[in-house]
Amino acid sequence: MATFRYLARDQAGVSSSGQLTASNTSEATKMLRGEGKFVVKLQELTQAATAQRIAESAGSRRVKRHEIIFFLTQLSLMIDAGVPIAEALDGMIRQTKPGALRRVLHNTLRKVEAGDPLSDALAQHPKVFGSLIVQLVRAAEMSGRLPETLERIAGYLTTQNEIVSKVRRAMLYPALLSLMGLGVVIFLMTYLLPKFTVIYKGKESLLPIPTQIVVAISQWMIDYWPYWSSGLVLLTLGIYFFLRTPRGITASHWLVLNMPVTGKMVHKSLLTRSLHTLGTLIDSGISVLDAVGITRRLAGNKYFEELWDQALRDLQKGQQLSAPLYNSKIFPRPLTQMIEAGERSGKLGDVMKRVGDWMEKDVKDAIASATKLIEPLMILIVGSVVGAIAVALLLPIFTMARNISQ
Repeated sequence: MATFRYLARDQAGVSSSGQLTASNTSEATKMLRGEGKFVVKLQELTQAATAQRIAESAGSRRVKRHEIIFFLTQLSLMIDAGVPIAEALDGMIRQTKPGALRRVLHNTLRKVEAGDPLSDALAQHPKVFGSLIVQLVRAAEMSGRLPETLERIAGYLTTQNEIVSKVRRAMLYPALLSLMGLGVVIFLMTYLLPKFTVIYKGKESLLPIPTQIVVAISQWMIDYWPYWSSGLVLLTLGIYFFLRTPRGITASHWLVLNMPVTGKMVHKSLLTRSLHTLGTLIDSGISVLDAVGITRRLAGNKYFEELWDQALRDLQKGQQLSAPLYNSKIFPRPLTQMIEAGERSGKLGDVMKRVGDWMEKDVKDAIASATKLIEPLMILIVGSVVGAIAVALLLPIFTMARNISQ
């Protein structure tokens, strides 16, 4: 016996899908016909799983976010103009360059032409169209608001993309400046400083203490460079592999939330993402339980995932969404009070979106403030280190010049 997945329609044209057990395809078809259903698609479950893997590999992560946004925006406009979905997809395929997105659209078109809803066709590519997009499209198909929902999804993705890009740029700057500072220090200690120490050779005991310390460190770095450079490489690799473990992920997520200057910026951006996601889902007709589950998967931080896990458990027990948020250290109390007010008024989705829009402005202000602070702070730190080395290097010369003048 084998398990088959089917898509069928009855005499009234109503489609249905599901699974059944039969010895072969012919028997499965007879069983469906006996129930008054006309088979649209019938596939053995093992074959379906293989097809699913092929469909996933067709898109993968090579489809860029801006391509998805363009696709959703264009599809929204075409459907709103009265173009059938299949024709809209076919037209987009013709004007899309060969690549991952075109393969995804080809597969989506085949599914739609076979009778699958658009949401099911998009669900075949989870790495391209995540659960958020699929659930929103499915809800829009039921409510008849597909063009409006597609435009809303594109707007949501655009907003999130902008916030993530700004946060990444703000955090990339200090990382690059620190790397450049480390390179400058290594250059000074291993290449430039030895050229000056020739002048002081044989007089090390007469040098000022800061100069003796810098010269000793420089000599150690020259004598043992294979060891400390290998140790630096091993340390980098160790940190890289540690951050891929569950404990490492938790530690890194805690660190980005609690870092000076940038921590508040990251925290607010994660809050904005959760609020926008919840608001968009609930306002589109998705149940609060499903919306919280999707938000949990898109949280982007271990501590926010745990928060939404707790919220999901409390909702399943019959509690309100605001209840676990009041006990959370990462969710500000004023926001929780607004969410509670939205629950009482029955406008939770609208309140979530409005709070998310307000938080978005706050995130932009936080990014601008962090950027203004990071630049002088990093210049001060790197300049202090390089300046200390330069002063220690030139201090004996100043001392000798003073003694000569006397």
